[in-house]
Amino acid sequence: MTVVVLAGGQATRLPGKLARPIGAGNEPLVVRVVRQLTVGGRPCVISVREPLPSDLAARIAAPVAVDRYQDAGPLGGLASATAQVQTPLTFAAAGDLANIDTTAIDELIERYESERARGESVDAVVPRHSSGQLEPLAALYDTKVLHDNAVRTLASGTKKVTGALHGMHIAYYDIAPDRVVLYHNVNTAADLSGVIAR
Repeated sequence: MTVVVLAGGQATRLPGKLARPIGAGNEPLVVRVVRQLTVGGRPCVISVREPLPSDLAARIAAPVAVDRYQDAGPLGGLASATAQVQTPLTFAAAGDLANIDTTAIDELIERYESERARGESVDAVVPRHSSGQLEPLAALYDTKVLHDNAVRTLASGTKKVTGALHGMHIAYYDIAPDRVVLYHNVNTAADLSGVIAR
């Protein structure tokens, strides 16, 4: 399983947020996300619109996949990054998920393996809030299926990540109330108050 961290967004509501220092150690947000998701040595690919600034790149020991698709958003990033992934499964993570960690990945892998053990075909395990809102950028995917669907969806003119879910065999992972904090996005300065100290 390879982690793909999407660090290529334009961040119009909070410019420069992925490089913004947060937490007690003043660690850049994207560095924090990568660190938390690669505990235990999981491989990682960073998806970017353009090469990372040298000071940020020096703090991330992971290969970088520069978007092959112009202005295609996170879906273009997924299509580009999964072309480099060598493992059967990919965990796709938005670069602004400040509280996400390996326990979230472990829960999705457990659900994936449980479904497969029951003989179910599973292309993705997607977290789902009690409201029904999905977290496709904190989800586990069959790498080949995700890559092929992302490329096909982009070719059809659609840039939404949810567009790539069409046709997939999806197992939903219902997020428990005490786990909602893991899926907290940092989109505005006010969102920084929801970041767990780590």
